Amino acid sequence: PLTDDDLERLKDIAFGTCTNCRRCTINCPMGVDTATLNRMMRGLLSNVGVMPEGVRVVSKDQWEIGNQMGVLKEDYLDTLEWMSEELEEELGHDKAAIPIDKAGAKVAYAINPREVKYDPRTIKKAALIFYAAGEDWTMASAGWDQTNFGLFSGDDNLGGVCGKRVYEQVAELGSERLVISECGHGYRSTRHEAVNWSGHPVEFVMESSVFTMLRYIKEGRIKVDKSRNKEPVTYHDSCNLARSCGVYEEPRELLSLVVEDFREMTPNRTENFCCTGGGGAMSMSEYTPRRLVSGSIKAKQIADTGATIVATSCHNCVDGLSDVIKHYKLGCRVEQLVDLVANALVLGETERAAAEEAAERAVAEVTRAAEGLPLAGRKVLVVDDEDDVREFLTTVFADAGATVISAAGGAVRFGQPKVLLPFL
Repeated sequence: PLTDDDLERLKDIAFGTCTNCRRCTINCPMGVDTATLNRMMRGLLSNVGVMPEGVRVVSKDQWEIGNQMGVLKEDYLDTLEWMSEELEEELGHDKAAIPIDKAGAKVAYAINPREVKYDPRTIKKAALIFYAAGEDWTMASAGWDQTNFGLFSGDDNLGGVCGKRVYEQVAELGSERLVISECGHGYRSTRHEAVNWSGHPVEFVMESSVFTMLRYIKEGRIKVDKSRNKEPVTYHDSCNLARSCGVYEEPRELLSLVVEDFREMTPNRTENFCCTGGGGAMSMSEYTPRRLVSGSIKAKQIADTGATIVATSCHNCVDGLSDVIKHYKLGCRVEQLVDLVANALVLGETERAAAEEAAERAVAEVTRAAEGLPLAGRKVLVVDDEDDVREFLTTVFADAGATVISAAGGAVRFGQPKVLLPFL
């Protein structure tokens, strides 16, 4: 590249035409690791300040704030407290509260910042599983972000710093094991790559929560009932977890224990296709139209299974798959393995009764609220990202005489409703 225009064209190639999924690497007859070469090219571009704006912003947040989504410490701790309170209400006691900075805890749990910002329920479900297993565990107040944008940008310095923060925090807590929540690139970066980028010694075991949950079931530490997950489920292999880390069979073994109807995509494992969100693509909005066009092959893979749930073990894949499902109107949804395991979890009779009672109270409160409103002849908008919540609220309000419009989120195109009810 001799000019700025050349650099911009190279940026478009390195960031905008490849998610570093390594499928071509596995199939290359000459053994060329194209993804590694592409990451090197990204690193050279990043070193001279040429990168998509989204990558720049996320990298800056990870450098300066300590996590890729710029979540402030007080917001992180507030979210953990909120999830603890929900568990306490659902179980009828506070024994499942999320421990923070517990010195000497055997297990330290690190997460993806997306969980704090967009999906805190995954934290609550993991906490419930740890509690049911009788685990001695904790979450750190700092160094809790197991994701690493250094992998995507090609910046080894950033990659090393991100990994070192996690390693130092686990060592300071004195934990024997680091459990990494479901994130393909987070697991790859923390478990494999950042050890080399940082040069930091690691004297504790590191594993994906997929291994942890599977071990709990096989050791009899938690009990599950697969009949609680009756819908047909298929599994999407995260490129980083599968092709780059060799994790193929453990997720399938776990699914065989917690769901009744499991269906493989074709192709799968090594030959599976990317969700379109890999390589940091979810942060590069300028390439969204391009990746959704390429996502047609992923859409066909999913549709051919007839599954209503696409399970995956990666937060980037959750977003990438959700975009593909919405764009191609596939009529299914994405869940992570922690969702399915938590749903299949068999708790003690007292706790199960308390959870059911809490659910019944919530239903009764919403029903009373609806009955007390003049809904006959009115139009009500119900917005929630959970299908069962939308179905329940739609039924309640329709029974009260309202015309109901429902949406999972985003812009509503059906006209302005007369009543907007902010139920959560």
